[in-house]
Amino acid sequence: MTPSKPKARTRRTVARPTASQIAPGVYVGGWDDAVRFEGTRVCVLDEVPDEKLPAEAHVPIYDDVKDRPIRDNLDRVADLVDAARAKNQPVLLFCGHGIRRGSLAGAWYLHRHDGISLDAAFDRVRAARPKIQHVKDWVGGWKTLVEP
Repeated sequence: MTPSKPKARTRRTVARPTASQIAPGVYVGGWDDAVRFEGTRVCVLDEVPDEKLPAEAHVPIYDDVKDRPIRDNLDRVADLVDAARAKNQPVLLFCGHGIRRGSLAGAWYLHRHDGISLDAAFDRVRAARPKIQHVKDWVGGWKTLVEP
């Protein structure tokens, strides 16, 4: 009987998060994406953790106390994206995991920039990043975004 060769070990790779492109040069992602992203990074977390912020701008877009989005800050984020894109720089809108706040910022940008409904904007973000949560699913005062 001949000894059998040991099985070759296959190297397991751990899937790393990657930012999702929602429009030309505009990405939504999480903190881990921001660390590796080359371009303009806009953090939309409510508060910045103790870690060093890997971003050029921090614009909180959700008021936890009032349970509502901060519309003026969402407009600021959209303006930051427009300014970076005018310089042909890619932009990452990020939060902790790119599921809630980052996707809200991305959807708001699409809503303003492309003139589409907020629901249609969330559909576009979800097409690129399936695990997102629509603002209707986590913010009590979300209707302030669709009211004049």
